[in-house]
Amino acid sequence: MKHIEISAYGIVQGVGFRPFVHRLAKQCALCGSVSNSGSGALIHVQGEEEDISGFLKRLEEEAPPLCRIETLECRELPCAQMSGFQILESSAGERNTMISPDIAPCADCLRELDDPADRRYRYPFINCTNCGPRYSIITDIPYDRCHTTMSEFEMCADCAKEYGDPMDRRYHAQPDACAACGPKLIYHGQSEASGEAALRAALRDLKAGRIVAVKGVGGIHLAVDACNKAAVMRLRTRKQREAKPFAVMTDSVRTARYFASVSEEEEKLLTSRQRPIVLCRKHRRDAFLELSENQDIGLFLPYSPLHVLLAQECSAMVMTSANRSDAPVLIDNEAALQALEGIADSFLLHDRRIANRCDDSLVRCVDGRAYFLRRSRGYAPAPLTIEGDSSGIMALGAHEKGAFALGKGNHVFLSPYIGNMENWETMQHYRHTLQTYARLFDVRPKLAVCDLHPDYASTQLARSLDLPLLQVQHHHAHMASCMIEHHLRGPAFGIIFDGTGLGEDGTMWGAEFLRGSYAQIRRTGTIHPILLAGGERAIREIGRIAAALCHAAALPFAGQEKVRALLDEPRLCVTSTGMGRLFDGVFALLEEAQDQDYDAQAPTLLESMADPVEHGRYSLAFYDQAGIRVFDWRVMIRELMQDKANGVEHGRIAARFMNTLCAMAVDQCRVCNAEHLPVVLSGGSFLNLWLLHKIKDALRQEGYAVYWHQQTSCNDEGIALGQLAVAMERM
Repeated sequence: MKHIEISAYGIVQGVGFRPFVHRLAKQCALCGSVSNSGSGALIHVQGEEEDISGFLKRLEEEAPPLCRIETLECRELPCAQMSGFQILESSAGERNTMISPDIAPCADCLRELDDPADRRYRYPFINCTNCGPRYSIITDIPYDRCHTTMSEFEMCADCAKEYGDPMDRRYHAQPDACAACGPKLIYHGQSEASGEAALRAALRDLKAGRIVAVKGVGGIHLAVDACNKAAVMRLRTRKQREAKPFAVMTDSVRTARYFASVSEEEEKLLTSRQRPIVLCRKHRRDAFLELSENQDIGLFLPYSPLHVLLAQECSAMVMTSANRSDAPVLIDNEAALQALEGIADSFLLHDRRIANRCDDSLVRCVDGRAYFLRRSRGYAPAPLTIEGDSSGIMALGAHEKGAFALGKGNHVFLSPYIGNMENWETMQHYRHTLQTYARLFDVRPKLAVCDLHPDYASTQLARSLDLPLLQVQHHHAHMASCMIEHHLRGPAFGIIFDGTGLGEDGTMWGAEFLRGSYAQIRRTGTIHPILLAGGERAIREIGRIAAALCHAAALPFAGQEKVRALLDEPRLCVTSTGMGRLFDGVFALLEEAQDQDYDAQAPTLLESMADPVEHGRYSLAFYDQAGIRVFDWRVMIRELMQDKANGVEHGRIAARFMNTLCAMAVDQCRVCNAEHLPVVLSGGSFLNLWLLHKIKDALRQEGYAVYWHQQTSCNDEGIALGQLAVAMERM
């Protein structure tokens, strides 16, 4: 006879872990107890040694689907008087637990949702221990109902019975509710309604082509019928979103295939419990231009019971965040009614408060798995497991695509995607989320880490804190973020293709070839600097960059007289080696575009137009500058413009341009990384799959070990993770 105390760490609260332990202990003929604590779950089992061994084996092998057991710590205690197996009340203590992300409805709940005989038939907030809201409703830990926004709803007798029955699927499912006692839908429009009537009214509006604000799990969306072109265009006008693509929620994968080709791997992502938006290739680039002007369209399946009910009658809906440009998604009913007046025709809201907003995650599929453009709902706040101790490190990230990282032991808690930090409301959202994370995960910061750029809001926040401060160069952080994902110690060779980041020499870097480790890096290669006439203004007015490329290549260009005058005085311009800026300029040259409507529009459209069967490229030219090998794109620009003058199709020119950059990257690696250090690919330009695939495949063929992001985004959202990795080495 033995008595064993087991401390289970990981995502073990709110996921059916305790009833699972209860059932398993009974099957193994063990006595004891299980309870939640601030550090996870505490289990006591007493019985025969063989039965305990079987219990421990099955504990990890048969854990509930949402459960993530990180470690099990066991210690033997003296045997005690025990009878049966009990589920005890939660205990306090050190906060060391993890929190499940919000998860899409499980198959059991979906069956009940569609069963007229079930008491939760068509209930928009159905859930159980295997699915439903988690992060969006939690206010504190341990994860008990009193620490969620569901504390505002008193369970009816039927729900309370389920909640208290260890053999029930809803045992201690904190969001558990039904139509009699739980959250209710609220409709505001030409009339007022609640419950099922509210749902019917919203559906009538959608079918009539109206714009409906729909409150979901982590925020409020603006919805229209995706097949009603006039309604979609009206939404664009009202939201002042002229060209940026809209994501479409479909009722099924079958409907998704009406809009785009969906591979088996993409289908797995679409139907996963995370339910991200998946960028899929349209059947034709010129199809559904009102939804997406490029070759891809973002598709996702319903991730809440309310969305399921809407999709049953409106099989394809545009779902775009209800917010002003660069502002965080709205979560409050009253705020939405005010802010969306004149945009939404009606509102389908509910009275369950959202504690923590969370944008939709956005992914592409690379080698059968998610490649993140935005890591948020469904994935956050699940931590990354790393090697080493990150305790006390608070990495505050970059400026655009803001996100932060908090370290605790061998875990890094990455925030959901937050957005552009220039916006005051976004900065308030950032501060609130930072405080929430620090409280939930009991992180006590000892060191603040930020970017070198003094004007970043995250840098200014770091400097305002009463903490030691470490600043990390932008592209070093990109490189380190990919390295730590793959547990690389270094040294390594980084190919960082990015838009803009302040370099160690005080100039703006972007397309960089780096050697080094977490401790330090050395710049071994880059591209010829691009003059940005008007500084940041040139990023939006990309005709300025086109003029700069022609000016540098000694080519004639028409118009842009003011810009030309600035280019003749380089000291009046900002210089940048940004890969994103090179893409901006080439697109502007080909399409004679003057502006871009949204971030990365030009690079996205350039990738979209490229002819996939074109294998040609332009000439490579390099020069040495103080030991740094510089790609001289001026030769490429002259050849590219000659192609344009000769009437070569723009799709072929775009392909040749990108093929040249791929060949350049491989050549830089051959010369600057002759000893074949591991190669890491990072930076926002690697969201371009043409670059990613061709560079990694070519380097692999030459015997290099190549790594790219698989758990975080390669864009600036991933900067915080790299900052933390550097800080771990330098502490």
